[in-house]
Amino acid sequence: MAKKVVLLSCTKSKLDYPTSAQELYSASPMFRKTLEYGTSLKPDKIYILSAKHNLVPLDKKLAPYDKTLKDMPVEEKEKWGEDVVKQMRAAGLNLENDNFIFLTGSEYMKPLLKYIKHYETPMAGKRMGERLQWLNSQIKKITEIFKRLKNLIHECISR
Repeated sequence: MAKKVVLLSCTKSKLDYPTSAQELYSASPMFRKTLEYGTSLKPDKIYILSAKHNLVPLDKKLAPYDKTLKDMPVEEKEKWGEDVVKQMRAAGLNLENDNFIFLTGSEYMKPLLKYIKHYETPMAGKRMGERLQWLNSQIKKITEIFKRLKNLIHECISR
């Protein structure tokens, strides 16, 4: 059965001490929003794409670092993409059948898309501010839906 896999990108803003990847990047409002939205999609797996560490589970302990794909030459980005793909396969992800949702900037998508058959890029073409605005609107919609469902359930139980 195909898995739903959410991919987030690392961020420049990080905490200044070693901790889980999820916490390390929590200094960034963009990361917090992508994680919140990504989690709301109820994926089978969530990973962070790191310029330094490649494919990172949320609970992996990392020390702060300063590296980004934006500064890498094309060949190094391609090598990074190949390394991420190897890690994906080692983690049991199926690049031909699983559905990957990229909640990342284009730099973190481009080296990977040629390897993945099924993917979504809901924030493609949006700049940082536009991505944040889009995430806020998606989270608001999801929150409203859950609120309506909760009210409906409460009404059904009360009858």
